[in-house]
Amino acid sequence: MSVYPLHQLAKHQQAYIKDIIDNPVFGSQDRSVSLRLAELGFSSHRPVTIIAKGLLGKGSYVVRLDNHSQFSLRKAEAEKILCYLK
Repeated sequence: MSVYPLHQLAKHQQAYIKDIIDNPVFGSQDRSVSLRLAELGFSSHRPVTIIAKGLLGKGSYVVRLDNHSQFSLRKAEAEKILCYLK
């Protein structure tokens, strides 16, 4: 099974969350960011789709979870979320 950071997925490509990993960009706040993502519903095996990407595919990402909740994530947050395809 291949695993990809969320920000590398194509628009409208559905994937499934495998894990939330560390990102040194957040420094001492990394654990808090991971917990917040989990509280928002980013949990293992949950379907996720990128709805929109920022200019030139960089910047913020609009993502939708399987319960139709939508969130805007910064690239550093999207890099924390590992996904797999079925």
